[in-house]
Amino acid sequence: MAKRLIISIDGGGIRGIIPLVVLRAIQSQLKKPLPDLTGSWYGTSTGALIAAGLLIQDEPDFTQAIQNVLDIYEFRSASSANPLGNSNPARALHKILDENFDEFSFERLPNLHVVTCRLPAYETEIFNLKNNVTLADALKATCAVPGMFDPVKIRDHYYVDGFIKAKNPAAIAVENENQNADLILLSLGTGILREIDETEIQVKATHVECENLSQKTGFHYFRFNPTLEEAADSMQDTRLKNIFGLKKDTENYLQRKKSKVDQLIQLLTA
Repeated sequence: MAKRLIISIDGGGIRGIIPLVVLRAIQSQLKKPLPDLTGSWYGTSTGALIAAGLLIQDEPDFTQAIQNVLDIYEFRSASSANPLGNSNPARALHKILDENFDEFSFERLPNLHVVTCRLPAYETEIFNLKNNVTLADALKATCAVPGMFDPVKIRDHYYVDGFIKAKNPAAIAVENENQNADLILLSLGTGILREIDETEIQVKATHVECENLSQKTGFHYFRFNPTLEEAADSMQDTRLKNIFGLKKDTENYLQRKKSKVDQLIQLLTA
């Protein structure tokens, strides 16, 4: 039976560099582009931006598609990821999203699931092909970090960043997929932080939940999430030194997790 790969990407601002480096390492060992092997992509905040940014590209070499998004994070992220450097960060971010995603829709990206929170109760809501919502608006909503950006109004409701309830959207991905032995869930984190708050506790709890579910139902579960050592915890630190630290932490982690990466590659190429 063919394997079904589902990719879930955490929120985390500039730390989105981490899942991009992981995806690049995985793609480098595959003959087929990852989208050809993937049934669905789930993302919260920066994770949704990454997934959408990858899926709108027509690059024949998916490694180049990954590098294109990584270049944006490395060299063009200051105005959107660091609101302290811009007098109107929401306007700057929305301009970037409109310029890059306005011509696309969920009809073009039917496998994309964008995780947000709906006010006032902060209920988790997913935007995808089933909703009559523009892709750009869904991405604006999932990036509306409370305290930095105003909530985004879509129809009659206001939405904010999905990290409040589902920074790690892996459990949501599992709930929406058939859980059996042909499922592979690839969950990509944005770094284990030094300071643990309620959100990070939820991230860890979701990981444990997915581990338990995989043992119970038999699906394959992979979680790649390095501990930050060189890089800062901040999701807004766009300094070149920190970007270098994020890449270094991830590359060192991947060396330590080589056997786990090899196991995933073996399943994907079987």
